[in-house]
Amino acid sequence: YSKSDAVDGFFEKLKNDREEMFLHASLEEKYIHPILSERVPGGAIKLEEDHRKMHGYLDNLVLHFETIRRKSGQFERSRELELEFYRALNRFNAFYLAHINKEEEIIQPQLWSLCSDQEMKMMSGQILANQTPEQLTDSLRLMFPAINIEERLDIFNAAKSGMPLQAYQGFVKLAEQVLRPEDWQTLKERLE
Repeated sequence: YSKSDAVDGFFEKLKNDREEMFLHASLEEKYIHPILSERVPGGAIKLEEDHRKMHGYLDNLVLHFETIRRKSGQFERSRELELEFYRALNRFNAFYLAHINKEEEIIQPQLWSLCSDQEMKMMSGQILANQTPEQLTDSLRLMFPAINIEERLDIFNAAKSGMPLQAYQGFVKLAEQVLRPEDWQTLKERLE
């Protein structure tokens, strides 16, 4: 907190992460929740409640951090404000990890058992197609290192058939930048 450039950098990252999470939630609500609600009675209600809580947590974190930045060095209780931010960030992380776990352990298996492969690919395609190039790049920068080779190949094959050549080449460069060298080499060999 004593380095203003570090504080400013963290604040920008916090705001960017909030926007990324808001986008992620809105795309799920638009393209996944309707099918989930159709196949599982009330299937998306709890997820949408979680999304509203997430929005509140993130908005409050940003507002609190703005207060810390404004009062930095002038307020006798700065350390206490900073500690409260740290605690609130940890509460958010605990909440969000539980939410993601629910999506992966309960919701994904439900979707896989109640939707055809074509429906699953359609949902993924809609999510990818309804992002700006910048949003998609940011999402893929996070996704590529976290998914396995088969998932990467699925994304690349869909991109190759649905993107202009120049956009696809940018896609390939992004993967090369964010993947570990051995993961990039494996992907490159499988794509060839």
